[in-house]
Amino acid sequence: MSNFQYPSWQHPLQEALDETDLQELPEKLYAAEAAIFQRMQELTTSPDGHYKSEAIRQACKELLKIQTQRLNWPIDGMLSDSAD
Repeated sequence: MSNFQYPSWQHPLQEALDETDLQELPEKLYAAEAAIFQRMQELTTSPDGHYKSEAIRQACKELLKIQTQRLNWPIDGMLSDSAD
């Protein structure tokens, strides 16, 4: 994926998704989370922020999947209302 609709946060997310070195992965996750958080802050004042926020929600699910499946981070009690 090279043409991103939202490159400010999709590029760091893709780097985390593509990272194969588990030692480097936490740093990539942190960068993606920071980019997503910054964009979420910007969307609070955007008139079409709701639509763009849906893409970010999906990205957050991807980050959680990486954390739990590849890094085996515990999620006890986290996101219990949004289980897939």
